[in-house]
Amino acid sequence: MTLDANKALVRRLFEEVFPAGDLTAVRDLVAEDIVDHDPMPGQPAGVAGIEFVVSTLHTAQPNLRFTVDDLVAEADRVAIRWTLRGTNTGPMFGQPPSGEPVEQTAIVIFRIADEKIAERWAAFSLLG
Repeated sequence: MTLDANKALVRRLFEEVFPAGDLTAVRDLVAEDIVDHDPMPGQPAGVAGIEFVVSTLHTAQPNLRFTVDDLVAEADRVAIRWTLRGTNTGPMFGQPPSGEPVEQTAIVIFRIADEKIAERWAAFSLLG
């Protein structure tokens, strides 16, 4: 894939799949045996783990939106810095709903192989 195609793959995950909670599209974008080096609490392995995260975030924050702040690609890697915004109206990764607005930033690096996301590394802002 080209660098632009790799970036488009990752952008689609954050701008289309997460906000819609589209679990069918997850399998179009993510390798069955993805290795997530920074899984969320309770997250299963493989593509089922990414489906778990998409479903959990969408259920916990139905108005969830990601802003892509930076998107950079080189070789088989894509790095994204994003900001998540929503309102926490449902349980999320073992935490009860707060009813409060949520804003969080993260930097995530993906490895692309065979036109799908094959690995993920993430660093989240712990301050909000």
